[in-house]
Amino acid sequence: MALKFPRYVLSGAAFPGHSAADLVAEARALDLDAIDLVIAPGGQVDPSAAIDLIEVTVDCADAGARVVMVTTDLTSPFDDHAEDIHRGCREARVPFIRYGAWSRIHGASYLDSLQAARAGLRGLETLCRRHDLRALVRQMPGSLQEQSGHAATLLHGRLPGYVGICLAPGDLGPMAPQAWRLDLDALHHHVQALSITNSALVSGPHGWSRTPATLTDGVSDWPRLLDELTRRDLDVFAVLEGRYNTGPVWSHGPDPQPNPHSLLQDDLRLVRRRLGARPVRRQSNKPRRWYRPL
Repeated sequence: MALKFPRYVLSGAAFPGHSAADLVAEARALDLDAIDLVIAPGGQVDPSAAIDLIEVTVDCADAGARVVMVTTDLTSPFDDHAEDIHRGCREARVPFIRYGAWSRIHGASYLDSLQAARAGLRGLETLCRRHDLRALVRQMPGSLQEQSGHAATLLHGRLPGYVGICLAPGDLGPMAPQAWRLDLDALHHHVQALSITNSALVSGPHGWSRTPATLTDGVSDWPRLLDELTRRDLDVFAVLEGRYNTGPVWSHGPDPQPNPHSLLQDDLRLVRRRLGARPVRRQSNKPRRWYRPL
């Protein structure tokens, strides 16, 4: 049975200092009714309180925004609070959970690190099956899943309906259109979501750095990428991450810092023109009876 899912989701990562109530207010200002809560120290929900996630989601729904996803830094089912976070999502009826970055183990080979990451993802998928959730792997700079070929190896054997990937072209630096086509070929139906965030590379007295930019001025050719997704009939949803006002992304020039709200509005306008307003159609995530995580 096909399930309707919002096309656009505002992530708590876009406003890291915001509470859940503040994030709902930002979503409503952007005419959005779906949000992603960050469950991590300093996020909208502390991991120690994740078991009571239903209380937060009810308050958000009453204020006009549904919690459709949570973002965590989990990479193993044995991480602290992993079971509580998954159980909290099930009780709150949050369908998607997004995981953190698998990094290369210090002193270990790439293959050993990859095997450890695959074991962690396999265990997390088991938790998802137990609690009727869908998993998303984030493309993140410096992680094992940064490059699409490595991400495809990490996801090998996972059912796309249960474990997908959230592409993040604005985080990974300049990419030629042909490289993007190869990435989509490699990941294919695992592509479930798109992280909308962007920056431009600028030269300053201390070398190259990043500065926030709209999607038409940044490191990736977003209009062409969005058109490619549409051409391939990939039914993805967009996660508005922003991150325009966090971390060492600001340039060293004298220009004032851009307004993150204005940048988000500009980006959302462009993405809506390209992807449209239809809800995402998702099949039920109940796997075939014979399927077991490998």
